[in-house]
Amino acid sequence: MNKATGFIGAALLSGSILAGCSADSENATPEENTTNEVTTPEETDQTVENTDQELDDANQELQETGDAVEQQADTVEDGASDVKENSDNATEEATEEGQEATGTFNGIADPHTVEIEVNGEPAAYQVDPEGDIMPQFEQLTEGDSVTFVYVQNGEQLVIKELK
Repeated sequence: MNKATGFIGAALLSGSILAGCSADSENATPEENTTNEVTTPEETDQTVENTDQELDDANQELQETGDAVEQQADTVEDGASDVKENSDNATEEATEEGQEATGTFNGIADPHTVEIEVNGEPAAYQVDPEGDIMPQFEQLTEGDSVTFVYVQNGEQLVIKELK
């Protein structure tokens, strides 16, 4: 019985190997569809020349694009410098001169802050507590009209002169 089982097993194994390796399987590619292309040396030389020309054209186009980008970057830098310079000048002028406003005095909030309503909007203005402006505010009463010169220092409004 062992010989018969061994013989049947060997027959099945060899049959499956032959079936898997046969040319009739679905995954096999037919040999008649394969073609071998042969390239002549002249075709190879022409291909190399075409590739060299395309490479030269691409390098030239890349150089032109790089030059254009560099020009635009210089233009943007010049424009940015002009804007920064104008911004710095505007800030300096506003800082040196200040802005004049007239409003209604609402009172002293703390030793260095007063509240003044300008154009219907109350705002806190900083005052130097050791300067000569705070004593002038201490003489005012709520509701008095005040004219003053202030500067904007960051987000703070700082009074420089009380008129």
